[in-house]
Amino acid sequence: MVQRALRPGVYVPLPTFFDENQEIDYFSYKEHLLNLATKGMVPVCAGSLGEAVHLSFDERIALIQFIRVTLDEADLTSTPIVVGVGGLSTRETIELARAAAKSGADAGMVIPPAYYAASLSADAQQVIQYYIDICEGSPIPLLLYNFPTNAGGQDMPSAVISEIIKKAPNLCGVKLTCGDSIGKLVRLNAEIQGDPNINGARPFPFLLLDGLIADLAPWVQCGGHGTVSGIPNFAPTASTRLWELLNTHPLTPEEATECARLQAILSNADVVAVPGGIRAMKYALHKMHGYGMAPRKPLLPLKESEGQDFMNALRELIDLEAEYIRK
Repeated sequence: MVQRALRPGVYVPLPTFFDENQEIDYFSYKEHLLNLATKGMVPVCAGSLGEAVHLSFDERIALIQFIRVTLDEADLTSTPIVVGVGGLSTRETIELARAAAKSGADAGMVIPPAYYAASLSADAQQVIQYYIDICEGSPIPLLLYNFPTNAGGQDMPSAVISEIIKKAPNLCGVKLTCGDSIGKLVRLNAEIQGDPNINGARPFPFLLLDGLIADLAPWVQCGGHGTVSGIPNFAPTASTRLWELLNTHPLTPEEATECARLQAILSNADVVAVPGGIRAMKYALHKMHGYGMAPRKPLLPLKESEGQDFMNALRELIDLEAEYIRK
């Protein structure tokens, strides 16, 4: 099994497109995947924006295999695949991780189980042990995904995450989509920098990833390694340019102005897109590229009036992307 390392950069959670019969639309998926991956982005499939909870076990596996074949045929053999493998139990998560590894995944991303969130929150050692166990049972490295909104309100403090990092060497990174994410980043980065054993025990340096592109500039300034954001689905060229500028030192005055403008427009879009969720994302991608806009039921497509309001809110971002494509 080829082991592709995860590197700092822009990671994109892909939506899973469906046809009129609610079956996976692989044609649209391939087009969208290649549009992003050819710009250097790392695909993340079967996550919250990928409607993982609406996919069967077999569909998840088929999707991973399809992505790997598609990337390899496009000479993107070095592009890794990150897959959402979180289940409702330790056993299920390990089974998903093992199946994902056999199908071509290079890393898994795991959100805390949500169904018994109240019971898990009563004793943090349960969540710590969960991540230790799944990291031991997974043949691929795992990323810890702290997203209270989709985890029954569970919000892991930096002290809990730090303990997991030290006790689970197969944990390769974290994605923080939570309150005080910058503060957690600063504390975790300081611990990693102060303990050479953390990176010494891993095949590649531990990644600290932001869950929102809205604050990517300060995230990078505080030691972060990139973002896992839905916004590049709409504006991959502009997002790639922002990442490039944030990693250019020193910037010319013109580049600094460009960087600030990009960050502001992407941040404004993030504020609108996050509450809209998968329904809004699919509506916009349908209008922009013709992909199917229906999520899987029980979710329903946005009403036309709601969708148009969302498109109007994204207008500045859409114009920005068009501007960068023309360059």
